[in-house]
Amino acid sequence: MIRRYFPVLLILIFSRGLFAADYGSASEAEAIVDVLRDEMYLQQMDDAALYRLYRITIADLVDLNLDERELLFQKSQAVFYMARGYQSMESIQDVIDQDDDLRRGKFKRMQKSYYNLDEIVKLFEESLALSETYLAGGRDARGVRLYAECLGQLSTLKSLGYLMSHGSKVQPLAEEAIELDPNEIKAHLLLASRYIYSPGIWGGDPDKGIAMLENIARMDGPDREDRHDINVGIGFAHTMAKRWDEALPYFRNAQNIYPGNFYTMAMIKLCEAGGNK
Repeated sequence: MIRRYFPVLLILIFSRGLFAADYGSASEAEAIVDVLRDEMYLQQMDDAALYRLYRITIADLVDLNLDERELLFQKSQAVFYMARGYQSMESIQDVIDQDDDLRRGKFKRMQKSYYNLDEIVKLFEESLALSETYLAGGRDARGVRLYAECLGQLSTLKSLGYLMSHGSKVQPLAEEAIELDPNEIKAHLLLASRYIYSPGIWGGDPDKGIAMLENIARMDGPDREDRHDINVGIGFAHTMAKRWDEALPYFRNAQNIYPGNFYTMAMIKLCEAGGNK
């Protein structure tokens, strides 16, 4: 009996080995994309160097020989972070100027502060399209959340008509992601951002946003980016309530997570000065 099944067992073991060798893992892909994400936040590279890293990231993802849907999702993430990299201000004063525009609701001026706006929009549109193709194969929390993140970014970067047509979709999509996985932290952050970064006349509520972020901070499994965004969000909410002293420790925490980030350095400077005069 053992001799009869022994060749079959060898075939099964060998075929499983081949299968494992054929496909890279999601965790390997995440680690590759996380390097790009972290460099984007650390801002130790100029745009040209970050773009080279982005191209290497895409090539490395392809070399992993992921299954088709996993590759779609990971490429969408990489494209998203490249777009975010192009969005990053390159000096403390640039951040302070843009922060002033944000608080005054001067969104057209904010758009004009991006010298490469067309390229940023193109990348977010590419990430959105990749996410949409991914979701065509089945909806899950991470896919819906990433799609919502892209849509949210594009709603602030394109025309008022685009904002009116698509901006209202972000919240329901974030809620769908949370229904699919209650621990989808980045979807929770999307919901909280409405109350943190919007003026009161547009639904902003700093204290509600802070309470939401404090709850998110207690969830299991926040990654480096999540910890940074939670601290930035709480800090910014305090500034919206004119509590600059209370905001300062949170921006310092965020700076410790991604040392050298111009945004948190600028916000620390603003807090120490008591606001944007």
